[in-house]
Amino acid sequence: MAVNPKMIVIARESRGLTQSELAEKIDLPVSSLSRVEFGSLGLRDEMFDKLCKELNYPKEFFSQNFSIYPPNIHYRKRVTLSPKIVRKADALMNIYRSNIEKLLQTISLESANIPIIDDEKYSSPRQVASYLRSYWRVEKGPITDLVTLVEKHGIIVIMFDYETDRIDGRSMVTEYGHPIIFLNKNFSGDRQRMTLAHELGHIIMHLRTIPTFGRDEEAEAFEFAAEFLMPESQIKHNLPARLSLEIFADQKRIWKVSMAAVLYWAEQLGRITQNQSRYIWAQYSGRGYKKHEPIMIEIDQPTLVKRMINMFMQDRQFSKDEIAEIFCLSKDELEQKFFSSVRTLRVA
Repeated sequence: MAVNPKMIVIARESRGLTQSELAEKIDLPVSSLSRVEFGSLGLRDEMFDKLCKELNYPKEFFSQNFSIYPPNIHYRKRVTLSPKIVRKADALMNIYRSNIEKLLQTISLESANIPIIDDEKYSSPRQVASYLRSYWRVEKGPITDLVTLVEKHGIIVIMFDYETDRIDGRSMVTEYGHPIIFLNKNFSGDRQRMTLAHELGHIIMHLRTIPTFGRDEEAEAFEFAAEFLMPESQIKHNLPARLSLEIFADQKRIWKVSMAAVLYWAEQLGRITQNQSRYIWAQYSGRGYKKHEPIMIEIDQPTLVKRMINMFMQDRQFSKDEIAEIFCLSKDELEQKFFSSVRTLRVA
């Protein structure tokens, strides 16, 4: 069986290992492993068996041929992360992407329903968000289940363990044109909803554009997300002249986003004075809400990929063992990635 050296790199990084760490585990000089990954040196059968066991991938995984796609290529995250964390997340997301593309080879999934935005007609993120609500025929008021709405329009959502609280979410696009949004599975429902709308904003506004120097695409994505989830024309009636922390808690229950997000949005809409804002932020911090807000919001659960896999299993009579073989994963990892349940938090 021919081994693709790039897949050794992907496998190693997906397990969060450096070259020296893997070399030590399989008792191979790091210089030799480096040559293996560059393709200038082959592995003996017994050493390849050892590598497969250590990385917990079947041999077939290493004969695949796909490249690492960088997520979010149009903007930079606000936090600095260790290269090991970034490489592990990127490798795992690309393995997900490759497996989803294998499903899409057989299953007919309608193209993602993403409108082309006329920059002259819809010049601001708020206008784009308002247009998308109209284009997708979103009913007036809060969006009850954002994940279901997004998946309905051909955008795939994956609950993903970044193993850090410094990444909210990232996104990439399959070869078939379907965006995949990876949400941090360990965050609360309100934070996941805001992240999902934020990533949606990047997909709608920035996917087909060339990054422009000085353009704050993160701020644009937040403005899009806030307007999409809390339209100004609707939420302004809920924000009286005298605002309080309790009012923001009530708005969290209504719109299913964090109190902090509602407060930021009220600031951008000019619905709160600077003095009011400073006072409420001080209260917010003093009560420890920066770490844990009150009122738990239900987590919206993705179903699109599971439904695609069910089609394989029911309509095409594939077993889990066969799907694991197609995905080049162990059965345990298949279960963990695609069949494990997502925790649910209830609305208070």
